[in-house]
Amino acid sequence: MAVLGFEVQGWRDGLAIGHMVAILAAAYCYWIVRRLPQGLPRLIVSTPLFVVFAYLPLIFNRQTHLVGIAMFYCIMTWMATFKVLLLCWNTGPGSDPWVANCFPRFAIVMTYPAHMKRTGKVVKKVPVAYTRWVDHVTKSEVWYMLLLRSALKLIALVIILQLLLQPEPYPKIIIHLLFSIQLYLFVTIVLEILAAFANTVFGITIEPHFDNPFAAVSLEEFWARRWNLLVSNALRETVFNPVYYLLQKLITWHQEVSLKRSKSDVTESMTQDFEAAKEPKDGRGFDLPKLLAMLAAFLVSGLAHELSVYYVTLKVTWEMNSFFVVQGIAVALEAAWKIYVPGIRPTRIVGKLLTLTFAFITSHWLFWPPIDGVSDQVLLEVKRMLPL
Repeated sequence: MAVLGFEVQGWRDGLAIGHMVAILAAAYCYWIVRRLPQGLPRLIVSTPLFVVFAYLPLIFNRQTHLVGIAMFYCIMTWMATFKVLLLCWNTGPGSDPWVANCFPRFAIVMTYPAHMKRTGKVVKKVPVAYTRWVDHVTKSEVWYMLLLRSALKLIALVIILQLLLQPEPYPKIIIHLLFSIQLYLFVTIVLEILAAFANTVFGITIEPHFDNPFAAVSLEEFWARRWNLLVSNALRETVFNPVYYLLQKLITWHQEVSLKRSKSDVTESMTQDFEAAKEPKDGRGFDLPKLLAMLAAFLVSGLAHELSVYYVTLKVTWEMNSFFVVQGIAVALEAAWKIYVPGIRPTRIVGKLLTLTFAFITSHWLFWPPIDGVSDQVLLEVKRMLPL
């Protein structure tokens, strides 16, 4: 789809234009937006950036570059918008003093899907010294280890692509399983190459985006601490924390109003019932504001993914959004089980099997069907991008 009569003809042109726009947007934020008072003034001045980010993926032709549309949507339309929103309130990765003191660091953080890691204060604590060679190979952030992991994953990705491009059809559930593995491999390859580039050229260490998600023993661990940590951090800062803060303020206001009213039996009963709902019998609190904030984060994630499907297919089915809503409800039920039935916990192996099985079955049901119609085109595009 041409934007204002312009459409790129290939990957190189698209990447060059995308980088140029992203760097200009970072410069606009660095020298103009940051100079204004935080809050509404910054938000108003940032509005043109949101429009540019929304249109940027559409410089690619939908008939030939669906992967480009999807990548630019995730990196710019979604993540860059979130980063600018956070910057408007002087928070997020772009407001870190160490990042803000140097434009190249600021531009990398605002442009690429990256959180920089530095001594002292980090966005997410990640070990940097490893005693076992297995940990060094699988977790090290040194550039040559990043490239080694990318090369190994590239081999696995090529094998899966060859399987998916075979003329003999596989059962749909097998295809979706291979797609799930392919998605993980493709995303980690792209992100680790970017991390290796930043480490080599700028001497910057970028925090890992995945932490062995297949080792998660619960859905909460899978989504919050292992899968796509950059998105998890962004949702935590842009959705979870503000919603949690507002709900806490609302509860405090409700309690203050209740204290000012006459201490009638009805009012006391309602207040006691409300507090009792937050306190299970074993004394550990079920944090209702935290639960609602978590569900809000999953809902926003679902809406963002649903919009990505629309960019690619021009259709809205709400299946993608439903997938993330289901995940949020499942995480809430899992948390309730841990609080109210603390004595019954699955073993680590059983927990891993249950977590991965639930995530895959629900993705087979809701995540993959909306994009099944364009899957063959995406596979061919990925194949053209790889040295096959």
